Amino acid sequence: MRNIFWSMTLVVACLFGAATAQAQKQVTTNNAIVPGEVWNDTDGNPINAHGGGILYHEGTYYWYGEYKKGKTILPEWATWECYRTDVTGVSCYSSKDLLNWKFEGIVLPAVKDDQGHDLHTSKVLERPKVIYNPKTKKFVMWAHVESADYSKACAGVAISDSPTGEFTYLGSFRPNGAMSRDQTVFVDDDGRAYHFYSSENNATLYISELTDDYQRPSGRYTRNFVKESREAPAVFKRNGKYYMLSSGCTGWDPNQAELAVADSIMGEWKTIGNPCTGTDADKTFYAQSTYVQKVMGKKDMYIAMFDRWNKKDLENSRYVWLPFSFEGDKITIPWRDKWNFDSFADQGRFEAGKGTFLLNGKPFVVKAAELHYPRIPKPYWDQRIKLCKALGMNTVCLYVFWNSHEPQPGVYDFTEQNDLAEFCRLCQQNDMYVILRPGPYVCAEWEMGGLPWWLLKKKDVRLRESDPYFIERVALFEEAVAKQVKDLTIANGGPIIMVQVENEYGSYGEDKGYVSQIRDIVRANFGNDIALFQCDWASNFTLNGLDDLIWTMNFGTGANVDQQFAKLKQLRPNSPLMCSEFWSGWFDKWGANHETRPAADMIKGIDDMLSRGISFSLYMTHGGTNWGHWAGANSPGFAPDVTSYDYDAPISESGQTTPKYWALREAMAKYMDGEKQAKVPALIKPISIPAFRFTEMAPLFENLPAAKKDENIRTMEEYNQGFGSILYRTTLPELKSPATLTVNDAHDYAQVFVDGKYIGKLDRRNGEKQLVLPACVKGSRLDILVEAMGRINFGRAIKDFKGITKNVELSMDINGYPFVCDLKNWEVFNIEDTYEFYQGMKFQPIESLTDRLGQRIPGVYRAKFQVKKPSDTFLNFETWGKGLVYVNGYALGRIWEIGPQQTLYVPGCWLKKGENEIVVFDIVGPKEAKSEGLSEPLLDQLLVQKPLTHRNEGENLNLSGEKPVFTGSFKPGNGWQEVKFNKPVTGRYVCIEALNSQDGKDLACIAEMYFLNKDGSRLSREPWIVKYADSEDVAHVNRSADKTFDLQESTYWSTEKGSPYPHTIVIDLGASHALTGFQCLPRMESEVPGGIKDFKIYVKGENFKY
Repeated sequence: MRNIFWSMTLVVACLFGAATAQAQKQVTTNNAIVPGEVWNDTDGNPINAHGGGILYHEGTYYWYGEYKKGKTILPEWATWECYRTDVTGVSCYSSKDLLNWKFEGIVLPAVKDDQGHDLHTSKVLERPKVIYNPKTKKFVMWAHVESADYSKACAGVAISDSPTGEFTYLGSFRPNGAMSRDQTVFVDDDGRAYHFYSSENNATLYISELTDDYQRPSGRYTRNFVKESREAPAVFKRNGKYYMLSSGCTGWDPNQAELAVADSIMGEWKTIGNPCTGTDADKTFYAQSTYVQKVMGKKDMYIAMFDRWNKKDLENSRYVWLPFSFEGDKITIPWRDKWNFDSFADQGRFEAGKGTFLLNGKPFVVKAAELHYPRIPKPYWDQRIKLCKALGMNTVCLYVFWNSHEPQPGVYDFTEQNDLAEFCRLCQQNDMYVILRPGPYVCAEWEMGGLPWWLLKKKDVRLRESDPYFIERVALFEEAVAKQVKDLTIANGGPIIMVQVENEYGSYGEDKGYVSQIRDIVRANFGNDIALFQCDWASNFTLNGLDDLIWTMNFGTGANVDQQFAKLKQLRPNSPLMCSEFWSGWFDKWGANHETRPAADMIKGIDDMLSRGISFSLYMTHGGTNWGHWAGANSPGFAPDVTSYDYDAPISESGQTTPKYWALREAMAKYMDGEKQAKVPALIKPISIPAFRFTEMAPLFENLPAAKKDENIRTMEEYNQGFGSILYRTTLPELKSPATLTVNDAHDYAQVFVDGKYIGKLDRRNGEKQLVLPACVKGSRLDILVEAMGRINFGRAIKDFKGITKNVELSMDINGYPFVCDLKNWEVFNIEDTYEFYQGMKFQPIESLTDRLGQRIPGVYRAKFQVKKPSDTFLNFETWGKGLVYVNGYALGRIWEIGPQQTLYVPGCWLKKGENEIVVFDIVGPKEAKSEGLSEPLLDQLLVQKPLTHRNEGENLNLSGEKPVFTGSFKPGNGWQEVKFNKPVTGRYVCIEALNSQDGKDLACIAEMYFLNKDGSRLSREPWIVKYADSEDVAHVNRSADKTFDLQESTYWSTEKGSPYPHTIVIDLGASHALTGFQCLPRMESEVPGGIKDFKIYVKGENFKY
């Protein structure tokens, strides 16, 4: 038995060894290119791809060419040297390095049984070239097809769903009615494709634009090199110029190559001369041009591909590949006996490969931390980046805020806090790549979504559309950004691997033309060697998705990852997947609960993505602060954001590590590919500062700037004012009895005074427009002090003028008749939000915090406080009203007594040892003019002035006797659902009654909803108001009914746990509409908590009964 065992072992070992040796023998490795010599593929066979061209797709090169097999003959009838082999077809080889080529097979085979077919073995098939059409997802092959006697002179076209075929032949034709022989195809940066072909018996070279599907001529063409007999065109683009390499027409015999250049692809072309240098350069090294290929990963490297024809043994024709040489304006192709890529400078590259991103040709998963340099004190940038690195992140994702960098038209600021280039360099120093998001729109809960306020000085400007002025300004801004950082792209040795085009445009509109304009502007400024992408939501990304851009999704913690990528995987099965904004938390709004999100949900989502190789950017990893007046506002309605952008992120507003941070760090340790996570940097220990009192004040009404006079109301922008407050003053007619004052509209917080007496406030958040003025004598002074908060940063309402936007009306009763007058003749005082403006006021010692009428005093308050050892702290403003704060000249942000934020973060790097100055502009006036520095922030201290729910105490909706216009059931699962009414129904008030849930529990939730107009389009939700909701979960969270139309798919209305069905919401649409249907989006989680099953919809002209 033992002998048998060893005998069998020996046999197996021999067989295994033989198999291994055979496998090793079959793999051929090339280390260099030897022009003119036999070039073997990975199987050890000579490469057979003559007259070919190369397609680079998803990180792989594909070489297509004529597969010449068999005996070369000269037909007996030939009157010229038309040597030929029988047509075998078009071959395809694939390679990652341009040296070692794998034979993929014959991708367009000859036709043997149909002598009339273009591809019959007896015909001629030459110079195949393949291009990829991202719109149709088709690989399109063009080739020169001929009859055996070369009288056909046509172009043939074939298509395939795969680069390795098999291709389906569509037929042949003479493009533009002209002969077509030696040819190539070229795709320009804008996605337009062109066909170059020798025509008119090879006397003239045609350039023909192709249709959008790349399969036919568009009808637009030019005739070039007329009667100059050029053939074998090979085209490339470099530094914005087009180049064409071609040969003369001398049959199989070699001749001198010629290079031409043009500024426009359609011509006019200017001949440069023969670029070849060295032995036999006048014969193009006994070869003929066929293609020019740019080498990915090498700086400014292009390969000229030639065929050295062996006319009597065409199968044994050789390939002459030589790199171009660029020295200033001189372009040459010098002869090299042997060469490889090692002597050429590397060029970093980042691109979309097949199912993955590729970094310098290798698979790469983006693990990005979103943080915004203007929201972080510059001295802390390095520490914040290191904190992200220590999590296991490899990339920093950042917005570029246009309004921060261009405060006035043509005035750019890239210094200090705005030093974008320096921030990118710091990322690179910390071994972090950068994803640049230069807008022009960014959202980000930032003033006007990053758009500069001065655009609104042109009142008819169309923001984020193809408005000539808007596009002009965008182009100038992107050029300014590129001047700062275009040298920091990965292709130039920098850290920037991707640049975003626009931002979440599907949530704004549907306009591929506009998005294309932004793409072209970005590409023109950053070049073709940087990957461009666009981000949107799973529900709307197809509305504006451009075929030549990478598509990424945005969604939040708890979302069903499979559902979020399902549509993208369907449309682009080979696309790398990335969540470009994975929302770690959420932002806070004045007068609402502090927002948090569970760490477990965030960890689960990231683990789910990384385990499947899905890239992500964690928005936010560190939120930072909305310094000064930079906090934005959300809509529909008006919901201004607080100063803190803590976002419940893993790294707190002040740069502290949170429990979320450590849980995330532990989770990401599994995905370090064998590397250790970086060390967590030292944290900045916050300090307390003893309580101090303010000693000086400058009452606002005693320190007004010079007045402007105007008959009519104008907005702040019309007075060239971007930020701050504005005071409108006029005199009143005699009011013998109280009258109603209507302000249309006060943006954003107005206080009304008559002869200095405070009458009331109009808060835009609450939709307040009217208040009652007391009786007064003729000539009484009316003051309307309007504070502008952040402009809306999301949705169509971003065109958000400040001050009073229309007019002020006074309604009264005179002798029993209603009378309305439009108040005129205004004095206007522009109160700019600048430190210099506040410091220029006349200060006086504080003697009292109330005026002669017992009112709190609006104005500027100033104090000095001592710091022993500067470090971070949080100044407490619980006793203050509403306004803005400066410390040592640094704008800290807004305060508002309603909360939830009661402290402002003060970076220690902005404090001084010893005496420090604080200035507070309080438009209401403090209850106590004091403060202190705390070692912890107060971000969750809400002083509710308005109920957070939409149901009065004891109020119940009465639907008895009401008839629903629709009764139906939703399907279980994620995603938008739509129902169509049997017929249009008209009304202003709508009620959604949820009867039960999908899971049988009490909870009911809706993330977003729309009603459809009579034309089937979505009704604008800007004027919508919630009139009633039977149950809303607002205990320490914000899940009120208005979340059903807040434009955010990750927020939602939720009933309170334990509140039984049925559940109802009543919406005032703002006006009467003819409604034809309803759309509803449930929560994003895979379990779809609170998913509604059966429901009814009611529509009425008047409000429902309660």
